[in-house]
Amino acid sequence: MDTADLTRPAAARHPADPPRPAGPMALAVGLGAVYLIWGSTYLGNRMALDSIPPLVATSARFLAAALLLFAVAALWRGPAGLLLPRRQWTGVGASGLLMVGAGSALLALGQQYVPTGLTSLLVAGMPLWVLVLRLVVGPRPSPLAAVGVLGGVVGLALLFAVPTQGWHLGGMLLVVLSTMVWALGSTLSQRLRMPADHLVGTGWQMLVGGLAVAVASVASGELGGFRLSEVTGRSWLAWTYLMLVSTVVGFSVYTWLLRNAPIQLASTYAYVNPVVAVLLGMMVLDESLSGRQVLAGAVVLASVALVIARERPRQADGLPPGKTPVAPA
Repeated sequence: MDTADLTRPAAARHPADPPRPAGPMALAVGLGAVYLIWGSTYLGNRMALDSIPPLVATSARFLAAALLLFAVAALWRGPAGLLLPRRQWTGVGASGLLMVGAGSALLALGQQYVPTGLTSLLVAGMPLWVLVLRLVVGPRPSPLAAVGVLGGVVGLALLFAVPTQGWHLGGMLLVVLSTMVWALGSTLSQRLRMPADHLVGTGWQMLVGGLAVAVASVASGELGGFRLSEVTGRSWLAWTYLMLVSTVVGFSVYTWLLRNAPIQLASTYAYVNPVVAVLLGMMVLDESLSGRQVLAGAVVLASVALVIARERPRQADGLPPGKTPVAPA
């Protein structure tokens, strides 16, 4: 992958310029990086939560990532490039509060009780909730995409149907609720003014969401009971990985993919990441899935694949500036 595309100043890379074609090897490296980085996010979350409270871990992760993104953006574009016009505040605020704030916080709270593999299968259903919202606010999805939504709901129902290993109703509901909130934030961001600069826009979203979760951490008393000296080395490493690799590097590579690969190809992370998460959970944490969970997960992933295959071609001209979709992580 040509890393110059990730570091070139905005003045040398006008948003309206067509993306330069990337070679097969660069695309393979980019896709592999997104699969591995975002697929390992669930494992990183689980390990960080061993000794760091969920709201503390989430708020600190996104606040640190926001400051890092701002520092990089200021270096490349100048401090003035960080400023947003007032008309974009609503979009950044709403999407930051819903996706980065509520969505990521609910996911961390739920993952205290749910294994990484099962969590990833529940999160994989997020595109289905986006389609459900479109049934209400439009534009309506294609008939085959609607079939995919129904199939995905059936798959999620199977995951909840019978208690098996890792089954925790409260935790699973929190994870599903996080995907619903993320879908709502994603839908709103498509209808509100957002920054054309993805780096700056994401930094502001992370700052808004991170501050909101920090307030929730203080209000809940979680921060008051937190002792930095009690954090284990494994949790520190996992948190650092989440902040630097999963949040900053993962987003940067995914943004590069959106500029250099068909969106159908870039979107394959939605049904590859859960497979990576399940395998890592088995290898590192000795987790396992029952036959029912494997079947239900396969139904969910097949449904998501159908939705993406039917809906992405309708967006073949690409996403508008500032509309980069990112999965909850």
